[in-house]
Amino acid sequence: MSKRAALYFRQSLDAQEGIERQRERCSALVSARGWVVVGEYIDNDTSASKARAAGTAWARLLDDATHGRFDVAVAVDLDRLVRSTRDLVTLADTGVGVLTVDGEIDLTTADGEFRATMLAGIARFETRRKGERQKRANTQRAMKGLPHGPRAFGYEPDGVTIRESEAVELRAAYRAVLAGASLGAVVRDWNARGIATSQRRYKAGHEGEPAVWKAQTLRYVLLNPRNVGKRRHHGEVVGDAAWPAIVDEATWLGVQAVLSDPTRLSAARGGKYLLSGLAVCGVCGATVHGGGARRVGQRTYRCSESTGHIARRAEVIEEYVGEVVIARLSLADAAGLLTAETGVELQALATEADSIRARLTTLAVDFADGALTGAQLRVATERLRGRLGDVEGRIAESSRADVLGPLVAADSAREAWEALSTDARRQVINALATVRIGQAGQGAKTFRPETVAIEWKQ
Repeated sequence: MSKRAALYFRQSLDAQEGIERQRERCSALVSARGWVVVGEYIDNDTSASKARAAGTAWARLLDDATHGRFDVAVAVDLDRLVRSTRDLVTLADTGVGVLTVDGEIDLTTADGEFRATMLAGIARFETRRKGERQKRANTQRAMKGLPHGPRAFGYEPDGVTIRESEAVELRAAYRAVLAGASLGAVVRDWNARGIATSQRRYKAGHEGEPAVWKAQTLRYVLLNPRNVGKRRHHGEVVGDAAWPAIVDEATWLGVQAVLSDPTRLSAARGGKYLLSGLAVCGVCGATVHGGGARRVGQRTYRCSESTGHIARRAEVIEEYVGEVVIARLSLADAAGLLTAETGVELQALATEADSIRARLTTLAVDFADGALTGAQLRVATERLRGRLGDVEGRIAESSRADVLGPLVAADSAREAWEALSTDARRQVINALATVRIGQAGQGAKTFRPETVAIEWKQ
């Protein structure tokens, strides 16, 4: 009786020619044996060093082997089929035979399993050694500030040259976020205008098409230090990059501060509430969130810690806060609110931040070389990170001018305020003041301004 053969093809890169060559060689071998091909299993663009989980052709091959749907698994060579002793044992437990272009291995015998184990062990060794070399090479590239990985939005494929058509959009996105726009608003605008991402999606029917923008994707791009000319390695900035910056460090740190603000998430949960997550409870100091209306159609602010502390109508409080903010921005001394660092001061702060990051990298190298103990590394790192946080905070503080500047410069602060979206108004309030909402008072039927305190930030 003719044996039933299952052909397995795998390669690390997505290139159909490689799969075709494997098919030709395996098919010729099976035909020469007079066997019948009952199925093909293709893992294209699948690295040997990565686990082949459920949903892969390898997983289907094992399932079909377990259920006796074929007799022999055929591949060009053993390391195309298995790259670890774990894979080998899993395949051997199914009881199927293995045939490669280089020769047949009978996994049902001790000799065959021993030979296969030796070959799989060698393949595993080669994979591990290649991975170690690649890690060392990547670290060296990072320390030199050289690019690595797929094309980044805003840059050409060489990773160094700025693609100005995308850089213009990126700078506009930074300005929009600093001015209070949501990531969703920027994403909707980009998708509507056909601004393509730098990545491509590889799904059936969509081969090579640009992926659409999502808020989380934009967030990652805006927070990427490559846009400010810094090289990141394993999540840490390790120094200056070989490519030019698209935005200045003050802008990047300002957006970083905005996107890491927990009140943005609070606002998202509470819907379009002006003060949700920004205002605090006048009783306990906890944040105030929108929701929990006492009547249908009535928006309400409540303390996040206790529903018994405050429950206030949102509309009247938001109107009052808006009027106070307009009045403050209309004063003659409003320009004094723009306390951004000067260009010279910002450059000095950026230089100091670079120096601290370089010292952190040196400490890590010294520890790896045995020049520092773990305790010494922790003490020195904590001190430097504390100083780095202070410096980055001062740089980020200059973003206050980006938020308040347009309103201070406007002929009419009221018109400028009314033209802002809710997100932008939240940014202004967050830059200007802390709003403390107190209890309305027993039996109160009208709004009393003294129950809402507005504490101006310095």
